[in-house]
Amino acid sequence: MRAPVLIAFVLFSTCLAVPEADAHTRSESYSHWYLADRGITGTVTAPLREVMLLYQGADATVPPRDMFHDHLVANTAVFAGNTNCPLSSSNILQAASGFVRIELAFECGPAAADSLRFRAMFEAAPAHVHYAKLHRDNLLLGEVLITDANDTWAFGSLESAATYSFASFLRIGVEHIAGGIDHVAFLLGLLLIAGSVGRSIIAVTGFTLGHSISLAAAVLGYVHADGQLVEAFIGFTVALVAVEYFVLRRSDAHRFALACLALAWLTGLVALGTGFLGSRAIFAYAGFGVFAACYLLASRSPAMQDNRATILLFVATCCFGLVHGFGFAGFLMETGLLGTSLLVPLLGFNLGVETGQLVLVAVAVAAGTLLRNHLPPALPQLAAAALCGIGVFWFVSRTIA
Repeated sequence: MRAPVLIAFVLFSTCLAVPEADAHTRSESYSHWYLADRGITGTVTAPLREVMLLYQGADATVPPRDMFHDHLVANTAVFAGNTNCPLSSSNILQAASGFVRIELAFECGPAAADSLRFRAMFEAAPAHVHYAKLHRDNLLLGEVLITDANDTWAFGSLESAATYSFASFLRIGVEHIAGGIDHVAFLLGLLLIAGSVGRSIIAVTGFTLGHSISLAAAVLGYVHADGQLVEAFIGFTVALVAVEYFVLRRSDAHRFALACLALAWLTGLVALGTGFLGSRAIFAYAGFGVFAACYLLASRSPAMQDNRATILLFVATCCFGLVHGFGFAGFLMETGLLGTSLLVPLLGFNLGVETGQLVLVAVAVAAGTLLRNHLPPALPQLAAAALCGIGVFWFVSRTIA
């Protein structure tokens, strides 16, 4: 069995081992807190997919925003000394597509708020992490990472808080790629279709270039992408590279191309008709379906041999990377991790993502070498079929989320 296939199988096993297989990243939420003379106000934001975890054993008729609101009120506390500051108001705010945002205001009287205890989501997802920032008079005082084991933030010791340096963003990037099963699944698909170590390097390089461009463009404000569409199309790219694995070994590529075109168009039309998508979004589904069909037909064309096939692989993976880069940017911006300077978070996070990818591939190569003579030949086909199913599920479910 060739090395790329072994690598792909190991990455596929890694995907199956990730406990949150339906999530784009690990479980996370974030908040901004604004100190005032007599209290503190915070806005807490969480991805809708995280809020859905709260429905385990709960009343399924309660809207997600109300569910998260009540859960947040019950699991957030502010203190002034040893006194619990009472909640003075709470409101459900408008949020970006795929997110829920709640505002909480606490009245502390003449005593200044000096600590925050945040326990939201930890019971439903013990591995949940919460990014919090503290502001006063338009100045950022500090930021910290809250976990199940460290759920209290003492404002009086801001100088010792876990502020975000270049190394911190580097670590966040590594953790993000490690927890993003759809990115890992896409890398698996790339290795399956590459066919050799050299082409695998070209494919990963194209993917890296693509997502670096879109990540930078989105974070710097040059391009704005709809988060829901990005998440859905990431799932579609996983299914597309899995389908390409079979197309490369068959003569009826046009059937697979038409199937991908129909999947994109029908999903978009159904979502439009049921109110899950706006009228403008349907053009993105139509365009992506055409791109997928043309790509599959070109990849199987007899003229696409040797250098042309390599160039197509590089260009296609760049395009796929553009989509995934918007997903990375959505995480980096929506979590509120960006400060006044964009250079440090952008470089640190992107290098962290690249480091995470290299580590995954290196581990897969090492493990694949050891398993070279112990894997049955049907495993690549099974892995590609599984990836196709998972990708289609992500595409459809994220479209109608």
